[in-house]
Amino acid sequence: MKLAVLGSSEFIVGFQLAGITKIIEGGKNPIEDITSLKKDKEFGIVVVEEELMNKLDTHDRISVEDSVDPVFISISKEATQEALRRLIKRSIGVDLWKGD
Repeated sequence: MKLAVLGSSEFIVGFQLAGITKIIEGGKNPIEDITSLKKDKEFGIVVVEEELMNKLDTHDRISVEDSVDPVFISISKEATQEALRRLIKRSIGVDLWKGD
């Protein structure tokens, strides 16, 4: 399974530098991008900028947060690597940085 990232240009740049290959710059209607990522079974984890999640209506947000295939992780621009590590570990039960 691969990792995808959805967010503003400022949010995604760090992920691009880290070598993440599936990067989507969020548009005016983030639910369309999220729906597309849900259909693509190549991705197991999707990191979504918190600001985009906040634009979703309540029903769509709950649907995204409850998704398990893929798991959607909402983080803010200020999130640290350690915070991201804890979120992923809590979401999928695996420490992706184990051994670092």
